[in-house]
Amino acid sequence: MSLVQQILQSTPTIYFWYIAIGVVIILVNDLTFIPLALIHDRLLGRYPKPEVSPLVTVLVPAHNEQENIDSLLRTLFEQTYEKMEIIVINDGSTDHTREILEPYALQGRIRVLNLGPPNVGKHAALNAGIKLAKGEILLVVDADGLLERDAVANMLVPFRDPNVMSVSGNIRVANPVNLLTRCQSLEYIRDINIPRRAFDLLNIALVVPGPLGAFRRSVLLNIGQYDPDTVTEDFDVTVKVQKARDSTKIASRNITNAVAYTQAPQTLRDLVRQRKRWYGGMAQTYAKHHRHRMWRGSGSYSMIGVPYLFYTLFIIPPLELIMTGITIIGLALDPLGIMAAYIVFCAMETLTSILAVALDRADWRLVLLSPLYVIGYRQLLDLVRVYAYVEAIRGRLGWGRAQRFGETSIKARSVLSVPATAPSARFPADSKKPKSARTVVSACFCLEISSSHGSHRYMGLY
Repeated sequence: MSLVQQILQSTPTIYFWYIAIGVVIILVNDLTFIPLALIHDRLLGRYPKPEVSPLVTVLVPAHNEQENIDSLLRTLFEQTYEKMEIIVINDGSTDHTREILEPYALQGRIRVLNLGPPNVGKHAALNAGIKLAKGEILLVVDADGLLERDAVANMLVPFRDPNVMSVSGNIRVANPVNLLTRCQSLEYIRDINIPRRAFDLLNIALVVPGPLGAFRRSVLLNIGQYDPDTVTEDFDVTVKVQKARDSTKIASRNITNAVAYTQAPQTLRDLVRQRKRWYGGMAQTYAKHHRHRMWRGSGSYSMIGVPYLFYTLFIIPPLELIMTGITIIGLALDPLGIMAAYIVFCAMETLTSILAVALDRADWRLVLLSPLYVIGYRQLLDLVRVYAYVEAIRGRLGWGRAQRFGETSIKARSVLSVPATAPSARFPADSKKPKSARTVVSACFCLEISSSHGSHRYMGLY
């Protein structure tokens, strides 16, 4: 009997156990994360507001962001929290980003640090901004994002606890314009936000997201800031913060009432490019840290957070692809059984989506995409993960860049509470009149920045 015949004969038994194990995994996942997420949602509104208002430095690394940077800055100017400074690090932009920033700098609304060209990379740009920052709290946002009006104020609430060293915001998709971006929108709500809510109760941050994350300046200086040796600097710096728990009570919080909107890739090519960097960079970070207090010695992060990430990133994807292949074979042997199993899984995934959408107060139409998390979108991501890990092993990872759509940022502003034309609450009307260069210049700086291209020294005025 050939190997193929043996596999075909054993397929019904294999598939039975596949269904049984799959149902158990989904039930355990849902019965663990969803109740914790519900508890988190109840507790979130009970946290007391900070008694003091620390200075917040908003760091915005920008490289060729002429389509989006103006929209982001307007949402920052409209924030309800006033005690903040905005530093935009123009990282070697070759488009009109610099020209867009200059009027705001002349008005004293922002400080601009122009680097390059060539660009030095996001990690080096952030490190340069940290050197200039005056705030006790550093808030990192992406240049292609948008913030709700109370995002900064809500991000500061957990820092009332002196043991909190990092806070993760709630990231939503700004451009649900086609099937692919809507699937990503549901993914952010289901697969990212529900575990993030649950892990908040354990003081664990799996990843402090680049579109909206905050740190105490002291902890970033203590851990050595951002490193150049991975392409996911946000995951790498999160691991470094979590590993700093050595003999110290350090907490990381995840909150969902501080919302940032990010542009999701609109084409399959851009999605593959983005996820290749995400998943491959996570593999790089694991390889970098796994022997140095990642799996042990970092409290609940080592005992729960790291195994969960390893399981979801490296174990589940190949198993799902294998079982998808078995499912295709099983269609020829027991199509009714396969369809019954598909209906069961669709029902369970739909229930998870309903609860996730309800918690995030999102668009209920996203629930209709739940069947694609049984067959379709999930397998696409699994394939990209495997591809990314192969590319990481081959050393062929890099910063892929998705196409930017400026009109998306303008449309996305409709979900915010203040229209784009509203005057800023933080600046009087006459502040739009440009000040003289003498009033804008506050200091002279000399920075030496290390990047993957070597060391660069920049001198100038800000």
